[in-house]
Amino acid sequence: MIRTPVAAAVALLAVVVAAPTHAAPPLPDLDQEAAARLIPHQALYRMSLKTARVGSGVIGAAGTMRYRVVETCEAWAVDTNIRLEIDYAEGEDVTITWSFAGVESKDGLAYRFRMRHARGGQVVESLRGEARLDGPGQGGEARFDEPSGETIQLAPGTLFPTRHLAALIAAAEAGKRFFPRAVFDGASLENPYQIAATITTRKPAAAPPAAARLSAARVWPMRLAFFPHGSQEAAPEFELGIDYRADGVAQRIEQDYGDFAIDMVPGEIEVLDRPKC
Repeated sequence: MIRTPVAAAVALLAVVVAAPTHAAPPLPDLDQEAAARLIPHQALYRMSLKTARVGSGVIGAAGTMRYRVVETCEAWAVDTNIRLEIDYAEGEDVTITWSFAGVESKDGLAYRFRMRHARGGQVVESLRGEARLDGPGQGGEARFDEPSGETIQLAPGTLFPTRHLAALIAAAEAGKRFFPRAVFDGASLENPYQIAATITTRKPAAAPPAAARLSAARVWPMRLAFFPHGSQEAAPEFELGIDYRADGVAQRIEQDYGDFAIDMVPGEIEVLDRPKC
């Protein structure tokens, strides 16, 4: 998903979330209301190099991310495919492909996932499994079929990705500026991540270009710092800057790995039909 210094506010949150955690309280009904407003959609994001530190060796990057989220009567299904070409000064250009699929029950308690990561045509990591929470606000367990036998205990308050997105939007609508949570997405064996979100002032309602059937919506710029489970580091493993609409559509994404950062801008967005339940 290469490191960078963290802004003071995020560094402060890093100390909080990297410390021993206590059971988080159940989320309010507001996150369920926010989840009901999420829209199924598919989007194509154009990826380009934003910045690169001197000495990183990175001189260029370009690619695409295809993102699709489908709503069924019982679940949200997310599918992501990334192809990114990174150019290095030494001439050792690398093509990275990354595919991920997850299905999360609408009650936020059950989750299935698979991930495949290849670099230069060679698979470097492949994960597959499922996770379950014992109840709202309670802990649970993630079991991997690949690698076989791997299990991860999930602490009380852990969220799966769609419920976390809904909770982020609910926090933004409630005027919160900081929102730290443990999130399991199955995209790495370093899960769950402690994600410290900084939410800034809401932007005016707007509809992104090339949007089909997408109305204007409130937008909140957010900065998400990702800390691997149990990390005692003050700096995150990576950060995301995202402009989230109230309907869950990411209007802008920046992936910051420290040595370099990638801009992701939607070129196409299409709203998908909701199920008739």
